[in-house]
Amino acid sequence: MGAIVADTVGGADGEILGGASLDGGGVLALDGEDDYVDLPAGLLSGLSDVTVMAWVARDGGGAYLRIVDFGLGSGGEDPVEGDGSVGESYLVITPSTGFDARGVAALASDSGAAGEVAIPTAPTLDDGEIHQVAVVFDGAAASLALYLDGALLGSAPVGFPLSAIQDVNNWLGRSQFDQDPYFGGRYDELRIYGEALAGCAIEAAWTAGPDRP
Repeated sequence: MGAIVADTVGGADGEILGGASLDGGGVLALDGEDDYVDLPAGLLSGLSDVTVMAWVARDGGGAYLRIVDFGLGSGGEDPVEGDGSVGESYLVITPSTGFDARGVAALASDSGAAGEVAIPTAPTLDDGEIHQVAVVFDGAAASLALYLDGALLGSAPVGFPLSAIQDVNNWLGRSQFDQDPYFGGRYDELRIYGEALAGCAIEAAWTAGPDRP
């Protein structure tokens, strides 16, 4: 068993896998090789809206790293690395992609890559500084939105409900697509809200900064 990342609000503790550890001050560092955090399954279950927010700093790496990836791949629950699994349903924040705009992006799908909704953007996290990233799935508005440091980067319509995403593998740093690299960098905080936060609330959270232990 790996070390535990404690959920100080809802009790949904995560397990650190691959050898990473906390620094004692609430910061988690992932090495970009095999480290990730396995959060409990079903975090999205019963929700029609969600906001996933993280404070992270990136150490580099290739495209399609995962800051967060909640979903399920063809390899099922907890697939073995190298099995060739591909994502079947997911809600994702990635710091870089292969789109023409290669920066931070939000991805969501209920039917694999063919049914993917994407918000590609140009801004990157390449400066080594801590940034706030947030994805908002608004079921009532049938929309997906992506924020960086409190500012809206883009939004897109979504043709499926949040309940269509099978969040069995809820990961920080690992992708439902086996060929994607692991995320290397640090996490200061992760928050999951069971509602679609307004832009002003996300901006206020960025201004206030992450909570400290």
